[in-house]
Amino acid sequence: MKRALTAILSLFSVAQLWAAAPEKLTPENTKIRKVDQNVEVSFDVTVDKLKPNYKVVISPVLYNGTNRQALDETVVTGKRRSLYETRNRETADKGTAIARKELPATIRYRAIVPYRDWMSSVSLAVGQTVTGCCSEETRADRILAADKLLYYEIDPAFGTVPLEYQLTELEKYSLENPFLHPVEDYPNRYDILFNERDKGTSVVQFKVGSHMIDMNIPGNKELLNAVGKAFRLILDDPNASLKQIVIAGYASPEGSLAFNTALAQKRAESFKNYLQHNLDMPQDDKLFELYNGREDWDGLRRLVAASDMEYRQEALDIIDSYTIEQEERKTKLKQLAGGKPYAYMLESFYPSLRNAGYLQVYYDIDRTASIATAVTDENGRTTWIDPDSPENIGVTLINKAMKHMTAGDYETALKELETQRDNPAAQNYIGVCFMMKGDYDQAETFLRKAEKNGDQYAPINLEHIRQAKRIEF
Repeated sequence: MKRALTAILSLFSVAQLWAAAPEKLTPENTKIRKVDQNVEVSFDVTVDKLKPNYKVVISPVLYNGTNRQALDETVVTGKRRSLYETRNRETADKGTAIARKELPATIRYRAIVPYRDWMSSVSLAVGQTVTGCCSEETRADRILAADKLLYYEIDPAFGTVPLEYQLTELEKYSLENPFLHPVEDYPNRYDILFNERDKGTSVVQFKVGSHMIDMNIPGNKELLNAVGKAFRLILDDPNASLKQIVIAGYASPEGSLAFNTALAQKRAESFKNYLQHNLDMPQDDKLFELYNGREDWDGLRRLVAASDMEYRQEALDIIDSYTIEQEERKTKLKQLAGGKPYAYMLESFYPSLRNAGYLQVYYDIDRTASIATAVTDENGRTTWIDPDSPENIGVTLINKAMKHMTAGDYETALKELETQRDNPAAQNYIGVCFMMKGDYDQAETFLRKAEKNGDQYAPINLEHIRQAKRIEF
């Protein structure tokens, strides 16, 4: 009978314990965040009912795998239990006493612990130990947060190679056509002339002994059409002007020097007259500089040197041993090896030397020196660009912002880009600035635009934001 009574009393104690404990632990506003080198944990617990003689010990713990960090416990006691433990100095300084008439009540929990490397992602569990008059029960942990990301280091993705300035249509055309040059190249016009002759570009071809422009000769029509377009681009650009036209006339080393000298001059003049009367350009003779190259021995020598013809070296020795005034050079070449090398040169090389028209057109663009930047290509050709022109202001601002971003100064970079919000080339940079300032909503707006426009870095940054938002609460 005594054993049965003991069992009944035990069951009564457990039932009384559960009745004394809160009906439910209702965590709300759970927050876990990294603040400097600490981790801050807070949550609210609602206590629905608690008898005066009972207490509940709430034991939070942070964990990641086998790593664990116990947090400060907090104790909730009934009013009578609180008086008892205060006398016994058990939980006097860390408990919360609640009178029955104050229920339900909300307890605010907050703890701070040092951040450790394994805490980049943590879970939070809360255990409860309920103590009554003569019994104690430990309840299973309740998980309040799982795999909470506390720290994510964003490595922003953006281009770090300065953007190239945009060129005007005239400047682009200049880079595409060897005869068209900015006036800055004019002092080197003779070097350019000989280099272009080697390449066989910018040339009008003539029939043997003729100085008349023949549009039926292959290449002539195409070159003259290109020159006409260049003149139109210069005239259409309010900042551009035509400065100089250089024409070099040549003849092949056939016949007498006197005849060829006159023929070369007539070819240069014929080319000039065609440009003046058939193309839309200023009628000003001062624009023209004519160069009489007479017989093109330099051109012949280059062709022979680059060939594998028989008696190649012997032919070069003859060409190099005489000046242009010494007519016996032609006789020596004709006599070499019974005339066989000369016949080969007549057939293979001389046709390309029967021309007059090596052309160079020089233009100028009126720009302030302080805002102009010289760009020189691999061939030494100069192009001037204006960083503050409507075409290039965006490039200038993006390049400035890029330097600030590389140095980690996203605030200044964003100011540089303020006027470029509708510029597709700037939108990833703007998105990165907002992202690094912690304004993820604004960042996403610009990054999605950049992604839509095909920016290669925008998807990377959008993923950064997705990960970083896991830290938000």
